[in-house]
Amino acid sequence: MAAPPADARAAGPVVALVCLMAAFLARCDVRPSIFTAGWAAPRPSSAPAASFDPDDDFLPPSRPSTVVTSAQSDDNEDDEDDVASLPLFRDWRIGHDPAKPCPDEMAFIDKSFCIDRWEDSLVEVTRSGTRPYPPTHTVEDRRVRAVSQPGIVPQGYISGDQAQRACEMAGKRLCSDDEWWRACAGAKKTIFPYGSVLKKGACNEDRKLHPMLELYGENAPKEIWYVEPMNNPAISEQPDTVSLTGSRPLCKTPTGIFDMEGNVHEWTNDPAGTFHGGAYSTNNRLGCQYTTTAHGFSYHDYSTGFRCCSDPYAP
Repeated sequence: MAAPPADARAAGPVVALVCLMAAFLARCDVRPSIFTAGWAAPRPSSAPAASFDPDDDFLPPSRPSTVVTSAQSDDNEDDEDDVASLPLFRDWRIGHDPAKPCPDEMAFIDKSFCIDRWEDSLVEVTRSGTRPYPPTHTVEDRRVRAVSQPGIVPQGYISGDQAQRACEMAGKRLCSDDEWWRACAGAKKTIFPYGSVLKKGACNEDRKLHPMLELYGENAPKEIWYVEPMNNPAISEQPDTVSLTGSRPLCKTPTGIFDMEGNVHEWTNDPAGTFHGGAYSTNNRLGCQYTTTAHGFSYHDYSTGFRCCSDPYAP
């Protein structure tokens, strides 16, 4: 990962020092998003993405979106009766084969819990049914449900509490820290999802230029590391950012779980705020041990994603 500008590194020396010490113990990263410490979740809005002031001189010119912006609708104008009647919740256990402990999109770990094989995307529930939610748009107050499947762009720009609700709407939940690590390290407790020796390029974690610096410019001011710029949809709509789920066959555990290292960070259920695995911009060399604890559960930026866990089927 490219280093942040010198003035950015100097803006929060106390926080940076704490984070650097923690990184030594593999407990957090040193991404320049330390500038978002103390950030509070925005008020609910029907806007499909964070808004940006075009007069801010550090923001880039608008660029065409590479994702479907189907979230731009008036469906959030439903009255309360319409909202109450929407099929938000879909439990995977309904109609499930009782001979299988987990649904097909989940792996069974240690005969104890199920975990999604692919990083999750979202579907939005509307009056006319469900539709894919744009993965580079913030969730805010949208009615969304988690979906795990191969060959799609996983959701970024999502907070821990939003991810938890999305999992619950699928009859699942966020994984605990221990569950996430057990699924990643496997029975042999390897450093990386695929083994104990680093395979450079196996996972999506080694982008040469940080996407923030590519978008805003390598000489951009420190303000680019504030929350709103870091939630700009254009960040992960650039080439060579987020990979399609399961598209890197070497980035897989022996139990068939993809992308637990790199691509997008993955939230766990720690109410204080923890995500794991690193992102495509992270240059992770700690593998399954890579953990970030620098942000609260309501934080989100371009890099934050998730996958769900569940207790196994119990007739």
